[in-house]
Amino acid sequence: MISYTTRDFQSIRLELINYVRTYYPDLIQNVNDASVFSVLLDLNAAVTDNLNFHIDRSLQETVLQYAQQTSSLYNIARTYGLKIPGMRPSISLVDFSITVPPKGDAPAVQTNTGNLQPPDDSYFGILSKGSQVQGAGQTFETLFDIDFSIDVNYEGMVNRLVIPNFDANNILVNYTITKREPVINGITKVYKKIIGTAETRPFYEFFLPEKNVLGVTGVILKDGTNYSNTPSAQEFADTSNLSNKWFEVDALAQDRIFLEDPTKPKNSAGVKVGKYYKINQKFITEFTSQGFLKLTFGGGNTSSDDLLRSFSVNGTPLDISKYQNNYSLGSTLKSNSTLFVQYRIGGGLVSNLGPNSINQLGTINFSVYGPNQNTVNAVINSLSCTNPFPSIGGANYPTIEEIRNLISFNFQAQNRAVTINDYEAIIRKMPSQFGAPAKVAITEIDNKINIQILSYDSKGALTETVSETIKNNLSTYLSNYRMINDYIFISSAQVIDLSFEVFVVLDGSQNQGVIISNIISKIEDYMSPGNRGMGQNLFITPIRTLIQSEPGVITVTSINVYNKVGGIYSSSQVSQSYSNATTKEIKIIEDTIYAQPNQIFNIRYPDKDIRVSVKNISSVNFS
Repeated sequence: MISYTTRDFQSIRLELINYVRTYYPDLIQNVNDASVFSVLLDLNAAVTDNLNFHIDRSLQETVLQYAQQTSSLYNIARTYGLKIPGMRPSISLVDFSITVPPKGDAPAVQTNTGNLQPPDDSYFGILSKGSQVQGAGQTFETLFDIDFSIDVNYEGMVNRLVIPNFDANNILVNYTITKREPVINGITKVYKKIIGTAETRPFYEFFLPEKNVLGVTGVILKDGTNYSNTPSAQEFADTSNLSNKWFEVDALAQDRIFLEDPTKPKNSAGVKVGKYYKINQKFITEFTSQGFLKLTFGGGNTSSDDLLRSFSVNGTPLDISKYQNNYSLGSTLKSNSTLFVQYRIGGGLVSNLGPNSINQLGTINFSVYGPNQNTVNAVINSLSCTNPFPSIGGANYPTIEEIRNLISFNFQAQNRAVTINDYEAIIRKMPSQFGAPAKVAITEIDNKINIQILSYDSKGALTETVSETIKNNLSTYLSNYRMINDYIFISSAQVIDLSFEVFVVLDGSQNQGVIISNIISKIEDYMSPGNRGMGQNLFITPIRTLIQSEPGVITVTSINVYNKVGGIYSSSQVSQSYSNATTKEIKIIEDTIYAQPNQIFNIRYPDKDIRVSVKNISSVNFS
């Protein structure tokens, strides 16, 4: 018998020789290299060795740890429900600036530079979403509408500067209005495809023509085939009419998506009301191992209700194949129509640029509606841009090892809220037009999920006053992910307003005013909302170290912290006891002020709530 564990050429050849000598001793006697039989042995051994090699490779390509072919890893990812990303775009913050005149008939207001007339807000324009800026051969697009009339961004954080400009005689000439907004690398394009009878088959697939596609941003299907123009960006973004819109989903079995409710008005902060819609017009996308993006549409053209109604009215015999042709996995495309796919291209390592590289305007849509057309044109022409920070995050297609690790991670993940971390991650995924909580604290007791959130006020400060619209949107959005036995309760978290009193000894030979100003700035930065999280304890030692590192500071003698409550401050109080109930000085325990999970420490008014006092060192005589 031949051993089936023998796999290499020499061992297989030896097995064949032994087999022939055992079962055909009289037929073959000469097996040396010069014999004809040796040729046949070599051919058989070579074929067997080659087959064994390909069997090994085929089996290897089905195992995640050992697969080497990119196509094999994409197939494994598809089995695990993972969508491998394509090229990834860089993102940056860009300062958009315009110049506007002062408001001539307005009374002067007090500013840091004296009593000045305010800027004329009738010339504060809106730069539309998708406007392009360029630099170093790369194009970037704005992610949101940029409204120069408001001083906060889409998350409610202050992002506007108003800078007065004076002439040589110190007379106010105009104002520079600067908004800092995110931009993303890439260009938006629209692909048109005529849909005929052949394209109405179930689960129709087609590929977008470019290989550097970043993703699909919208799909519209219109009746008829005679369209010379493509839909506008506003038409793709409009969700008031869903009849011709098709929506990307994670899987064709997904039947609900979270969209704006057009019957409900926005709240005062511009947050839209969202709700889930049941949809049949859906598609999925996935990148191939060759780098192309494939779209796959649904497989049905009749609803289950229609089939049941037909059966009950007509009494036709039950045909199971007809009942399988339903909308559960989406709808097929409609014949004699035109499909428009809005998508973005770009990305890659080349999209990572240095600071001040993005300084040119591309195709923009900037609307200004002031009373004087010449001034309107001047404001539009004054629009400029620059990126004070580098654009980062751009990457090429994932490598084999990156794909392998993505699959391993995805296998452990679940698209549902099981743990507290899952809830927080899903909250961060909610589209920003439905509200973005500034801070989130989540606790769980006996399947009751307590979600406490904070917002930013109009000045960019943390506030406990959270819009009911945001709370309702969160509750609705999470309903699609929560466990069936989880009860979700959403409320406001607590902002603990603090003030600091710092006593220091300074070097008398240096400018004490500058040193004190720097100390205040360091404490303000350390306590900035962007640097602090919910439930994060406040450690005094790092603050003392920061102050001590300031040139000119000889020593920090003491740091006192007070809880500011009521009036212009939050009404929430620290959970730690006071050392002085009258002044609300907090009793510091082991150089720490402890926070509850639903609390965050904050300095609301740094200019007056950070006080620095200088102590003098008394001379000491030793005798």
